[in-house]
Amino acid sequence: MPFFKEFQRKNKKKIVTLQVQIPFMKQGFLVKRVLSSASCHRNKGSLTIETALVLPLFLFFMVILMLPMGIMKEGRRIQTALEAAGEEVSQYAYVLHQLKLGEELEGTGIDGFSEEFIDGLTEEGILLYVRKRVGGRAGVERLESVSFVRSSVLTDGETIDLIMDYRIRIPFSVFGLSSIPMTARSCRRAWIGQEGSSRKNGREDELVYIGKASTRYHRQRTCHYLYNDIEQISFKEVKTVRNLSGGKYKPCSRCGGFAEESGSVYIMPSGERYHSDRNCNSIMAYVEAVPLSQVRHLGPCSYCSQ
Repeated sequence: MPFFKEFQRKNKKKIVTLQVQIPFMKQGFLVKRVLSSASCHRNKGSLTIETALVLPLFLFFMVILMLPMGIMKEGRRIQTALEAAGEEVSQYAYVLHQLKLGEELEGTGIDGFSEEFIDGLTEEGILLYVRKRVGGRAGVERLESVSFVRSSVLTDGETIDLIMDYRIRIPFSVFGLSSIPMTARSCRRAWIGQEGSSRKNGREDELVYIGKASTRYHRQRTCHYLYNDIEQISFKEVKTVRNLSGGKYKPCSRCGGFAEESGSVYIMPSGERYHSDRNCNSIMAYVEAVPLSQVRHLGPCSYCSQ
């Protein structure tokens, strides 16, 4: 028993520990161990240095990536200006065409131009005009080394081929490159008229008109027989009437929705739609213009081809 009581008293005692911070000597001074705090400060300093080095490089490469978009935008502006200038030149090319043929301007409808204008209608004068028009319309300040050497005006008698070689300066040199070479081109046919490619043996192939499943060709688009196929029926009969192919008639996308149940509609035996308007554009499109040589075997209409 005495031993048991003594054991209990000993267990009730509190255990107290004493923690002592041991200093150490470094160059004659006492330095506390604060290594964790020093390590944190070193990490912050290294991040600041890395940011100062990486950020300028990042911005530099971003600017380089944005350069192509700006160059493409200026290239589109130059191309648009060249197309507009080419259209203007193609209109005035008829005068130059007549001069090259050695024909007089009197009686051609273009004799009202001044002599200064006519004297400037040379290939060199036209290219100089195009150069000024493109420079004024595009308004690109970084444009340099513009050349139209590869251009041609009415070399084949009808084509105006404007080829503009130029360079666009970039804000700073990249790998020794200070400007970008580019090319814009506008090729147009001059407004000088044309005899047509449908002439055979010096005689023009006549255009005639036919309808769908037509058995005759017609010289007049409004021939009675072309539009005589249009039948007028009541709206209620549309559901039972069939076309030549045995199909049902569907409403016209233009005027079919305006048909009334108590009214009438218009159909054609070879058609597929019914119309509420006899003069519907879809009915007019039913007639097709073709060269006479393709439908000569059908024979002429007895009403309009006499």
